[in-house]
Amino acid sequence: MSQRIVKAGLAAGAALVLAACGGGSDPATGAGSAGAQGGGGGEAGQEGDARTAPLTRSDSLTVAFCQPVEDGTGGKSYQVVLRSFAAKDGAFAGERSAALPTGTEPAAGCGEDGPSYSAGTAFDKDLTLVAALVDGDRAAAFDMATGKEVGAPDPDSFTKRLDNGSAAFHPVTGRLWYDMGHIDSDAQGDLASRDPKGGLKTEENIPFAKIPDLLKQDGPTAETVLATDGLHVAAVPAGGVVATGNTTLGVRLSKVGPESGGIGAGVYLTDIATKGLDENDKVFCEPAFWRNATTLVCDLQQLTFSADYTKLLKTEALVPENDRVNGQPVLSPDGKSFAFLSKGEDGRRGLFRGDFSGGEPKKITSVDPPVPDPEQQLRTTLIRWN
Repeated sequence: MSQRIVKAGLAAGAALVLAACGGGSDPATGAGSAGAQGGGGGEAGQEGDARTAPLTRSDSLTVAFCQPVEDGTGGKSYQVVLRSFAAKDGAFAGERSAALPTGTEPAAGCGEDGPSYSAGTAFDKDLTLVAALVDGDRAAAFDMATGKEVGAPDPDSFTKRLDNGSAAFHPVTGRLWYDMGHIDSDAQGDLASRDPKGGLKTEENIPFAKIPDLLKQDGPTAETVLATDGLHVAAVPAGGVVATGNTTLGVRLSKVGPESGGIGAGVYLTDIATKGLDENDKVFCEPAFWRNATTLVCDLQQLTFSADYTKLLKTEALVPENDRVNGQPVLSPDGKSFAFLSKGEDGRRGLFRGDFSGGEPKKITSVDPPVPDPEQQLRTTLIRWN
């Protein structure tokens, strides 16, 4: 059997699984219902509308699901599903699902170590494309409605390109960013970006020496640049300072500084000596976002720093102490609220909303798997408050 037939069969099979398990239909009629205020229907709740309604509807929350699929020949592909819900009442707002070709892995959100706050960089600003690596070394973008690559290179051209280590969408410009030469252990490989639909003819290269300027430009750009190096950080809005989480060292703050030697964009980051995050006072959580220049949300904690980042001034819990599994907070557009995923003792996830002014979080809706998951390999990530 030809490779083309194998890929076609895999894509068709994955599409059938998605359709049979709610893909393209209103989850309010099945597993994904039960908004906190009786929501779950929504004006886009009809089956025909779910696949065409925009996922970035104002004041909606988008959840990504990713599941590996074996093709029977040792190859692996991924099913990716996006679902959006109204932040007010959990009403279903729309869905996209795609079965990616064998050998293609989304840039984030599908790793074996589970969901990451970085999964948002894997999708473009309109949530119509997913960034991925093809055969582990070529940055590409795939349509979330069809699973097909957009802006693909000419398959008959005789060209040689440097390998790419990772890819990320810029959340503001929508361009696809990737490193050049990372896999080849090139310590000073350039970066590149392009219009994903325009293809390689729109590619622009950024010299390695210009990376510090990009890291200082603004927060979204800093996060995108570092994501191309496999570093997933939370950058302050103005850029120049980032927060990272480490299972050994805990939370660390870094600023842009001179090249320290090594490989990739991370060589321009220098640790800040922050009292309260030192050897004797480690804080273990995964940075999610900065509310402002000195206030970091890290898991469901809020950390406030001095203006020069040399001292942790205050740590506050954003939710009451509980036995649930909570994480992946995202910031509301007005900056006053946050949403997060939480799993109870019954193993079911829910989408919750909290306010920085305090009080107990309110449930928005239940978030159940859109496809069967007998091997418990499905990764579920809250990626955005639109």
